[in-house]
Amino acid sequence: MQWVNRILLAALLAFAIAYLPQHVATGGSAEDLARVEKEHAALRRGNERLQADIEALRAEIAALKRDPEEVARIAREDLNLIRPGEVVFEIRRDDKTKP
Repeated sequence: MQWVNRILLAALLAFAIAYLPQHVATGGSAEDLARVEKEHAALRRGNERLQADIEALRAEIAALKRDPEEVARIAREDLNLIRPGEVVFEIRRDDKTKP
């Protein structure tokens, strides 16, 4: 029975030698945990914003597939395109007259 105690003691000592230096070296685990939780929360907020952006883009894609007038609206407003035969009147304002 004495040899079983020696084996258990040796195993406990080996565990302590292997685990404790790593545990002591990391130190400040509460500070690390707080930092990681803060980063985690920031990443979650970022993911939620990205999910909202994805849903908005999916809705825009669906609208573009359904409605050709939506494509024309975007072409006119965002890309400044015109239809053949249209005349464009460009009005320039001085910097002083801008509201």
